[in-house]
Amino acid sequence: MQVDHLNAWRAVEAVIRTGTVAAAADEVGVTSAAIAAQIRRLEERLGRPLFRRLPGGLEPVDEMAAMAQTLRAGFSGIASVQKALQERSPSRQVSLTVTATFAETWLPRHLPELFARVGAIDLRLDTTWTVVDLATSDVHFAIRFMPEPGQGIAALPLLPSGVVPVCTADFADRYDLHPGRRDLAGVPIVHIEVPTSDPDWQGWTGWSAQTGIRLPQDEAAQRFVLQASGARIARSGIGLVLGGLSDILDSVAAGHLVFPFGPDSILPASYWHRIAWREGRRFGPVQREVRDWIVARSAEDRDLMRRVFGV
Repeated sequence: MQVDHLNAWRAVEAVIRTGTVAAAADEVGVTSAAIAAQIRRLEERLGRPLFRRLPGGLEPVDEMAAMAQTLRAGFSGIASVQKALQERSPSRQVSLTVTATFAETWLPRHLPELFARVGAIDLRLDTTWTVVDLATSDVHFAIRFMPEPGQGIAALPLLPSGVVPVCTADFADRYDLHPGRRDLAGVPIVHIEVPTSDPDWQGWTGWSAQTGIRLPQDEAAQRFVLQASGARIARSGIGLVLGGLSDILDSVAAGHLVFPFGPDSILPASYWHRIAWREGRRFGPVQREVRDWIVARSAEDRDLMRRVFGV
């Protein structure tokens, strides 16, 4: 298939659709004189006029007007092919390795906003606890619970960390949990396994030592050991959960969970959730936009965290 003067045909289609040479020139991004010259050269090649020259501008001859829809459909088809290929291009691929809890709680709340902003992207998520070596991996970004990065890794802070016991309001009423209570005798406790080297991260034993609130001593007391989102487990109502602040933030802000012992029961940690990448790596506009959106959205959640937890 041979199509001559494709740019000229584009000029013809734009003039017919927009109604004027000036409007067509603005859309195509050239001067009005260039549009007129392209059309004139195409008419010379075809050996026939495509427009009538009137005082008010160009008007397509009857035969051209009858074929305008076919011409428009042709350019629409080309645009559709280009869009589809762009959307499937590696340049629109973004790969993230994230902690399982971050993937379960933070991302689902915000991804619809990201897709509305960026459009169709090929988003690839690795949600294991395994620490990916960014120096050798093809992964674009890692969202990790980590200290300041070492040499060769660039990172931006997302959310601070810490723990606080949370549960549903019904659970707190059932077990009479309130700021003045000094022990957890008879209260079902959920132990969430968090693989971290943060020296300030506390489990139940450390939390009890720092707050002075005693844990159940009865060996027969209900006890759950799980590796999952603390927010999800707490909302199920099966026990009191020592939840990470970023994990439970949305549930507490929405009123689905409460921290029954008050602000004094919050223990901050030193690590942050950060988004990290190999220093010096070059990214395309889509990867940069996704990274910058995550950073900006996390800044809004930091403000919410200060209002909810005071940290």
